[in-house]
Amino acid sequence: MKSRLLWIILGAMLVLMLGVAFPSCGDDDDEDGNGAPTGDGEPDAEAYYQDVDRIQNSLTEQLDAIGEQSEEAFGDPDKARNSLSAAKSAGESALEDLSALEAPSVAATAHANLVTASEEMVAAVEGMIADLQGVEEGPEFDDFINGVLQTDSAYTLAAETMRDACAGMQDAYDNSRLQEIVFQCPI
Repeated sequence: MKSRLLWIILGAMLVLMLGVAFPSCGDDDDEDGNGAPTGDGEPDAEAYYQDVDRIQNSLTEQLDAIGEQSEEAFGDPDKARNSLSAAKSAGESALEDLSALEAPSVAATAHANLVTASEEMVAAVEGMIADLQGVEEGPEFDDFINGVLQTDSAYTLAAETMRDACAGMQDAYDNSRLQEIVFQCPI
């Protein structure tokens, strides 16, 4: 159960990375509503989605590394806090990049929803770190883990919001009729 929580949390943080991209370059316009460049200053939707995909893949590797280094983290509250802090740091960085990104109009709503979901996920992980303060190994730690996994926990609610935001991003992409990218929403 404890190692399952690690992968759930790291998976949630991975979803935060879904929206991370560097600002798109170029002077493009969405001439026909599908993200094709036309030159009037509209961000290039294809470049936006490709950046999202590329950055997501890179950050997946980072979170995998955190996971590999944290195999025993959820047997010990201090190690769990350290692993969660590393994941939170990655999530905050992703949120910063996501917030700075100028989304094309075809992805504006999905982008805004992803920013909101990312903020909620970072806050939920931050809450878990705070809740671990002073928690000892044993029944108290087990209670903490069980609480995180409850359907009404801040983490579970944030994960659901994140799943919805990911689905919205995939829908926005699918509606743009660009080359195929499938965004990975591991939650």
